[in-house]
Amino acid sequence: MSEEVTVMSTRGQVVIPKEVRRKLRLKPKDKLIVYGEEDMIIMKRLDLPQLKETFERIKLISKEREARRGKLSQKEIDREVSAVRHRHGV
Repeated sequence: MSEEVTVMSTRGQVVIPKEVRRKLRLKPKDKLIVYGEEDMIIMKRLDLPQLKETFERIKLISKEREARRGKLSQKEIDREVSAVRHRHGV
């Protein structure tokens, strides 16, 4: 991993350095999700079609399970969401 320096504008905009954009194959209009913790900012490419597919899969699993054993509890839903997020690095 290489380090690059960038500056935030007065409007809060940050330029992702060209070499980083090239390495990650980032294009204009790509969406990024931003995490902030203490003094760190982490950005990750957001693949919306993948998220939509994941959500649809969760709904399908939930409906199939509900048909077999009744409605999911909030604890079970939270556990499934956590597992999917973990698999997708979200």
